[in-house]
Amino acid sequence: MEQVWVRRRRTADLPVLAEVLLAQQSSSRYPFRDPLPVPVEQFLHADDALSAWTAELAGRPVGHVCRTGPAGGFPGAAALNAACTAAHGCEVGDLGWVSTLFVGVEARGRGLGRLLLDVVVADIRAAGRHPCLEVLPVHPAALTLYRREGWSEVLRLRPDWLRDAVGDAGPDVVVMVLPS
Repeated sequence: MEQVWVRRRRTADLPVLAEVLLAQQSSSRYPFRDPLPVPVEQFLHADDALSAWTAELAGRPVGHVCRTGPAGGFPGAAALNAACTAAHGCEVGDLGWVSTLFVGVEARGRGLGRLLLDVVVADIRAAGRHPCLEVLPVHPAALTLYRREGWSEVLRLRPDWLRDAVGDAGPDVVVMVLPS
């Protein structure tokens, strides 16, 4: 089996990661909206990630995760932050969000999702922050991974973007925290 590396994401990775993200979308339904309402690079947090990593296989990016600050800039952000601060017993500024975690179809089954998750959680904790994430449970492997790694659900909600996409049908967004 080929060696997999996780390293800091570089700007040069973004076009390949955009291809990997969109290629795996049909099997994972992540991202849920197709087409995306923003450029793929913006979805990958090319400009606002506090830190980001790429999983590489045979010299090619095949997975991604990043850390962002507290949720903001959209309706419902306050509810997300409130649920997480209550669960962690901290202030909003003490939250660190796992974002844009995905692994390409060709690289699945190698533990890359868990590896990327471990790297970003370690970074969040090293920064003195408390880990949070949100997931739309349409790809069961994602929710299974989070629960197996000790994440706890603190909120379910149907944000406006999801209501606009599917109405009242389908699952709600699940907000989770990883206790200390």
